[in-house]
Amino acid sequence: MAFNERTLMTIGTEKYEKIINSHIVLVGAGGVGGAALECFARFGIKKITIIDFDIIDETNLNRQIISNVENIGDYKVEVAKKRALSINPNCEITTYNMFIQKENLNIISKLSPDFVVDAIDSVKSKLDLIEYCRENDIKIISSMGTGNRFSIDGFVIDTVENTAGNGCGLSRVIRQELRKRGINGHISLFNKYPPQSKSVNSSNGRHAPGSTVFAPNLAGIMIAQYVCEQLSK
Repeated sequence: MAFNERTLMTIGTEKYEKIINSHIVLVGAGGVGGAALECFARFGIKKITIIDFDIIDETNLNRQIISNVENIGDYKVEVAKKRALSINPNCEITTYNMFIQKENLNIISKLSPDFVVDAIDSVKSKLDLIEYCRENDIKIISSMGTGNRFSIDGFVIDTVENTAGNGCGLSRVIRQELRKRGINGHISLFNKYPPQSKSVNSSNGRHAPGSTVFAPNLAGIMIAQYVCEQLSK
């Protein structure tokens, strides 16, 4: 039995071929991005580009699916590529060890993606990436905050305007700034409910929210399912 046979039994050959012959650009290979990549690889996507600048850190072990004690200190893009190819060796994977910012966003157009997954934390980079994709008619979905949550209840995919009142600081800033830029209806994954905890810890000189294995991985799975569903249409 081929590795994709059960997937074919679920959705049929026509839809499956549309999806796997697409090119997905994944920006951010951490908790959410790593889980999305896992789904894309197991689904059978033939072409994926991974963009990230970070390295695996010990604090990633509690949630990021690509991390383990043996790859601490390695670049996330290379670890992610190795993992995806160990699942789906026929996938064409390109990596860019770079921090996405306004000055290098032209790489997105050069890659000609069918869909961009925004799984990055930097507010400015996130806003610039969303605006660039909107201006260049590139399909994109963004992940909002998944930190400070133990429960997975309440995650949805909807327009960013509907994050109002959910207590997520990232959602609030992105919603407000996109409105200033005249961007409406941006599709995002977010949680309807406020975070359970607002405590923060210092991590590698940066302030980071609390996290568990549950929320980011569910978010990545939901995003991957949404992207595949859209590509099948």
